[in-house]
Amino acid sequence: MGDIMTGCVDKSFVLKTSSGIRWHFFLSPEQSIVYSQSESGTTSQNLPLDSQPVKDLAATIDSSDNIHVLAYTVTNQLVYYRWNGLKWQRQTVEYIRSPAQDISYFTIMAYRDIIHILYYIKSTLKRGTEYLIHYRGNKNKWMRQRMWTFASDSLTTIEDTFVDNLGNVHLLFSQQSNNQPSLLYSCFSPSFSSWANPITVYKPGHDYSECHLYADSRQRIHIIWKEKEDTNHIIRYLSVRSGLQPESDAKEAKAIYIGQSEPIHPTLLLLDQLYCLWEMEGDIYYTASQDGGNTWSAPRALSRTPSDNVTFFYYTSFDRPDLPPTLRLWGINYKEALDLSAPQAVSNTTIAHKKEDQQLAYSKLEKRIAAIERQLENITSSIYAFQEQLLQNGKAMYFLEAMIKKLNFQVEQLRTSSKQPYHYTDMPQKEKRPIPKQQAYQISSTPPSSIDDNTTRSTSPSSLPTRPGGNVLPSSEGKQPIAQPNDSAQPLHESQNSSQGTGNDQTPTTAQSESTPQRITLGNVDIIINPQDEEG
Repeated sequence: MGDIMTGCVDKSFVLKTSSGIRWHFFLSPEQSIVYSQSESGTTSQNLPLDSQPVKDLAATIDSSDNIHVLAYTVTNQLVYYRWNGLKWQRQTVEYIRSPAQDISYFTIMAYRDIIHILYYIKSTLKRGTEYLIHYRGNKNKWMRQRMWTFASDSLTTIEDTFVDNLGNVHLLFSQQSNNQPSLLYSCFSPSFSSWANPITVYKPGHDYSECHLYADSRQRIHIIWKEKEDTNHIIRYLSVRSGLQPESDAKEAKAIYIGQSEPIHPTLLLLDQLYCLWEMEGDIYYTASQDGGNTWSAPRALSRTPSDNVTFFYYTSFDRPDLPPTLRLWGINYKEALDLSAPQAVSNTTIAHKKEDQQLAYSKLEKRIAAIERQLENITSSIYAFQEQLLQNGKAMYFLEAMIKKLNFQVEQLRTSSKQPYHYTDMPQKEKRPIPKQQAYQISSTPPSSIDDNTTRSTSPSSLPTRPGGNVLPSSEGKQPIAQPNDSAQPLHESQNSSQGTGNDQTPTTAQSESTPQRITLGNVDIIINPQDEEG
């Protein structure tokens, strides 16, 4: 609605009901709210809504034909009025009691049955705090939300608000930092019931004023404002793809008007083309763009008769679902300069082309959805295969860990057994016990005695010949084999028993200690018997 401190020469609101009745709200010369109704070319007399003088007002209508009015009184009260069909209901929204505060901006907008109230509490203190408040209501249920707080030295100014045909609320405001102004943008989504973080969309290089934004059904934001450079007045246009896009998406601002005459209240309107309209020197001028704001035509004036009054007003209606509910319009006698009903009477060819384009877009969308579904199926099967592989890997890791533990246990057993002494046993079938060097020397130096099977006496060991390898040669009297030094301990033990029974001159001497090995002496031969080997 603009900064109310600047004041508007003629600020009016035209609200159209579903039955075609138009309500017209405006301020009287005494700064009181006045309204009238018109139907079928007839206009009722002007009626005061409230006798209390106000600084500014805003009005809207919902889809149920309920009238809503918001006014800021001279006593610093923000008052809400609602027409219930019989009388006006009045309620105070905000009461500014501090002389250091003021409401610099407020507006009321409707989308179907949802009403939005936004206002900004400004502070005149050097280090004061300023607030942006948002009310959202449906019938008698209201929800208050404090959006943001700003420091007073940021020089925050609310430039414009706009409700598109999807119910999104768009907000444009400006701030200054180090004498550098910036335009910031944010959007309220009814689906999430929250505001997006503000982003900077442009930094003007000159002083600017009268910013206005327009949001189309393709989620593209169109912004215009006025600048003055030397003696020229300029209307600049900027397009942003979406309010949530980064600054790099913003295109370069274009000058769609440059001239010596100053334009008043430039506004945007999207019908079959994108129009920019303004009043200049008592006439309505416009320029149009057929490519969404990339190129603009030369400004031209609308034809009118001298008796026509050029008027600017806010128009709210729900006749056209493809258009935003509230528009800023320049017209003749509070009627649209551009016929808003004309786009409804487009040719059947244009409608057919639009349907074909929609069907083509739907078919492409269906193909993309089918491709995405196939990709999801492939991804799902891959996930299942991956999970099965993980399970198999887990089992393999479990068996490997068990095998490693078993091998570690066996290695530990081998280490323990290697530290214990090895015990030899008399097992001629498996292995032969090695002969100590000293004993081998005694056996090889002293020939063993032979045993005769036919006599019971012992023969002197010195009379028996030996072979070079240490084996005893057989005697000439008998064929009995003689024990060899490489034989096991058992034949030697039997020879010992035989020799013990022959006489006392070769009685063996044995060691009786249990801890030391037993020793048997046969002539010059010592035989050591290890009791541990016998037990084994």
